[in-house]
Amino acid sequence: MVEFMLVPAYYKEEVSLSKEALSALGNKKNVAIFASVQFIKLEKVIAQLKEAGIKVISTHGKRTSGKYQLLGCDCFNNSFADNGMFNEIDAILYVGDGMFHPRALLLAQKGIGKKVPVILYDPISKRTKEIKFTDIEHETRRYRANMLKYLSARTIGVLISVKPGQQYLKLAIALKEKDKDKQVYLFIDDTFNFASMENFPFIDVWVNTACPRIGYDDFLNMPRPLVNINDALAPEEALRKCS
Repeated sequence: MVEFMLVPAYYKEEVSLSKEALSALGNKKNVAIFASVQFIKLEKVIAQLKEAGIKVISTHGKRTSGKYQLLGCDCFNNSFADNGMFNEIDAILYVGDGMFHPRALLLAQKGIGKKVPVILYDPISKRTKEIKFTDIEHETRRYRANMLKYLSARTIGVLISVKPGQQYLKLAIALKEKDKDKQVYLFIDDTFNFASMENFPFIDVWVNTACPRIGYDDFLNMPRPLVNINDALAPEEALRKCS
């Protein structure tokens, strides 16, 4: 048997906020903080926020073990250890580079009344940027249209990954048993080539059971509508969140 060791690689330098980042948070009183795993040693950042009179709400994604750690799949209201987080905060501070992780924090705000901005701070480039839920509203409207197409579709293709942590065959079978009025086909693979989906023109709508970000990010470039399995199983709730 092959043994695996997961060894996190932390950023060597001390992570601290720039004056610009502190200024962007200047009028915020309660802030939740998240980071990608290499930047989760945030002692200096926490001290800076407290010195600025900002209360830090500490939480993390339910699938993570590190304090403040965020995964790209933490894109649901209930993805966090503190499910009431959004009611407590004025903003979210994300420490890291790229847009994949902070976009998850916007997607997690679907369907809740109070929307808060996400302040991005890149500790390498020292750049600060603010993103808001309005930045993804176009995608949520498109996704809602896909959900409506799913409800009226007659033939469904369900994508099932065999990757560890992304294999949800039981949910696919549950969907097949639930939607008796639809013809449901199961497609199982390790890695999906979305261009090959054009080889199955009889599929009206695809359902993704792998990483949920496929359904929320990649669907814009797919030849047929695609929705995530959790939304296909509870379509009315999904439509409410996208309205």
